[in-house]
Amino acid sequence: MISEPELEGEDGGAPRPPDRSETVVVGDDAARRRNAPTGPPRGVRWLWALGGAVVASAVWAGGLYAYDRTGADLRGYRISEDLCLDADLSALSKLLGGKRSPQPAVEEQRAIDRSFCDVTMMKGRPHEVKDDVLPSSYSSVVVNYTLHKETDPAPEFDATLTPLALSRIIDRKTKRIPELGERAYLMTDSAGYTPELKVLDGRAVFSIEVRSEYVAEGPHGTGPPAKPERVDPDALELALVEDMRKLMAAVKK
Repeated sequence: MISEPELEGEDGGAPRPPDRSETVVVGDDAARRRNAPTGPPRGVRWLWALGGAVVASAVWAGGLYAYDRTGADLRGYRISEDLCLDADLSALSKLLGGKRSPQPAVEEQRAIDRSFCDVTMMKGRPHEVKDDVLPSSYSSVVVNYTLHKETDPAPEFDATLTPLALSRIIDRKTKRIPELGERAYLMTDSAGYTPELKVLDGRAVFSIEVRSEYVAEGPHGTGPPAKPERVDPDALELALVEDMRKLMAAVKK
């Protein structure tokens, strides 16, 4: 009886188990496999992915840098940490008296920076009292500086020059001041008091206002109120413009 031949390995020993890593391809499939493009090794593919992420991050960061560079042009203006120091007000002080009791305030936000100063100007020594009579009149100078970092204040500047009507203000006169910022206006009330100079320069808005104050005469202020000492309006305008120019230069980097 003839038996079927046994399969043996190449070394004549036991048959070799099939190698699962080998793939047998026959016919047209074999040709397609030989001609198919092969991708990079696994390690190289990982490096390619990492390189793509780095490039994408660089492009994103470059976009942010470009956005920052092309953002709002603040023209060198910065926040004022103490507007009472940055606002010299020496020209006004020559007319109205020495500066007393400065009161600054500042607020910094993402969209807007605001600085404020309120200072009293009074002739003579501070808090001078003679025969129980208080100083008959003095001036309060109020300075405001706003830096708009995200929105343009120009469209609203002219529309908000004057405040809403107050009981003691009957009329408000407006005068254009040339060669000061982009636009500048001097406002006065009907009596010629409370002059206010407002300036727009790019994203920065400034104002200096002079308020005439007076107290009652007589011992402990029991008499009738004294009339405020009238200051020459032309001299006051020149002093406002001079001090405004100094302020605008002081808050630039």
